[in-house]
Amino acid sequence: MKIGVIGTINRDSIRLADGTRKEGWGGILYNLVALSSLVGNFDGIYPVCNIGKNHHKEVINILKEFPGIRTDHVRKVPQRNNHCHLTYLDNENKREILEGGVPPLKFSEVRYLEDCDFVLLNYISGRDIYLQSLQKFRRHYDGKLYIDIHSLTLGKRKNGARFIRKPPSWRDVFVRADFIQMNRLELAVIARGVNSEQEVGDRIESDLEEIARPAVKNNVNFESKYFIITDGARGCHIFHITNGRWSSRYVKSASKSAANSYPGSALNATGCGDCFAAGFVAGLAKNIDPYDCAILANKAGHSRIVNLDNIYSILDKSVEESKDHISRQK
Repeated sequence: MKIGVIGTINRDSIRLADGTRKEGWGGILYNLVALSSLVGNFDGIYPVCNIGKNHHKEVINILKEFPGIRTDHVRKVPQRNNHCHLTYLDNENKREILEGGVPPLKFSEVRYLEDCDFVLLNYISGRDIYLQSLQKFRRHYDGKLYIDIHSLTLGKRKNGARFIRKPPSWRDVFVRADFIQMNRLELAVIARGVNSEQEVGDRIESDLEEIARPAVKNNVNFESKYFIITDGARGCHIFHITNGRWSSRYVKSASKSAANSYPGSALNATGCGDCFAAGFVAGLAKNIDPYDCAILANKAGHSRIVNLDNIYSILDKSVEESKDHISRQK
């Protein structure tokens, strides 16, 4: 069983709502660490990504610490690596500034995943792969493609500040996927062009219909696709189209919500959606029913915060810990 992962690995600088500062690694590194934990002992996990020359060696050394991850197609590029500065306004909402920027992936760089059973494409930067490269890859790839829309709904200003916007190519991306993951905000952005979390409301089903209706008019076929709408620590909605009809199911998280587990604390939810996606794909790799995959995905997303197995400690450390580590190396 082979699992491919397409996206970008970030350096993350995070300021939580209570002022706590974190330095670490993110992007598809969360996907890879979670997949390694869930299936790494008997599956090959193949990331394809560009890493800036200023951090390539560090990232390779991290990846080698986790079972099952192959680094053959992790490429060093001359550009500076992506560095994401996140400021949390509360436990879920945040502002984001992106510095640096590795180039999008080309078909010649992702074609090595054509023999994978499953491929997870996570839009970390929003420009992780050229659209034409994705289209060509899909023509050659017969396996299952899981796409996390993620930062496809974010534009970037000259100063690096990210802003919400409806991606012009969303239909071209959606039609290539077998499984499409979005959170409620990303869904509302694509369906209604909302500009903030406050505009989202409780309109998941009508938002999906808003997406599907013009798609049909434009001969875009969503038949047999699964739409996974994540709902924070609460769980997720699964929608499936068969014979032109929607079926839906809400899969509640079996764990207590993270907010209730740690009342009064500022939580670092960075990477929860990435771990959710990894959990879902791990379930598919184990030939689990998609609805049961959602249960595993909920657990994987929740474990990012709880971190019972301490598997994310290498990616998420405090500034003080980072400084101590640097001083010991001198």
